[in-house]
Formats: sequence, structure tokens, C-alpha cells
Amino acid sequence: MKLSKTIPARKKTVRTVRFKWAYKNCMECNEAYLKLRNGLHGRRKGTMTSCDWCHHKFEVGEWFGIGRPEPNQEGPKRNWALCNKCAERMGAEDAPSLKKF
Repeated sequence: MKLSKTIPARKKTVRTVRFKWAYKNCMECNEAYLKLRNGLHGRRKGTMTSCDWCHHKFEVGEWFGIGRPEPNQEGPKRNWALCNKCAERMGAEDAPSLKKF
């Protein structure tokens, strides 16, 4: 699985990120999630509150996906939050359901 795009500032540069795994419809963005990610007083940067590929800001009630890039690549070294549109472009599957204990 991979995503590629041309960087506008450098027309000849193509950025490609390869992923070990990716899922769409993994989590729902709700008010509690945004409050937690932005800090209780809104002072933190808010990681995973927008798509790491197209920078689309997640809205309340929107579902988004998650992906793990392969090591030794540019960009965040953590799991990436992906909007469902980017996850579908990559060919990601729906997230597996969690086991109930």
C-alpha cells in the first residue's frame, strides 16, 4: 500500500509513503476525542485531528482511518491519521471489529 503526490513547491519532486497496514472507518471523531487531542484548554497542537496526507481537518461525527508507515521514511514516525478518502485511494480495508471481552 502506498500514497504518492507531487509537492507543489517542487514540481519534479514526488513524495511516496509506503504503509505496513492501513484501515479506513477506524475511529469516530467526537467532541471528547478533539478535546483530549487538543488538550483540555486547547493549548496543544492537536496531533491526529487532521489527515496527515491531505491535511483535511476532521469534524465532529466524521469517521477516519489509521495507517502505519514503514520505517526509515520521512514524515511522522507514529501511526498516521488518514481521512477515508485517502485511505480508499490507497486500497485500505475496513477496520476489523474489536473483540468483546
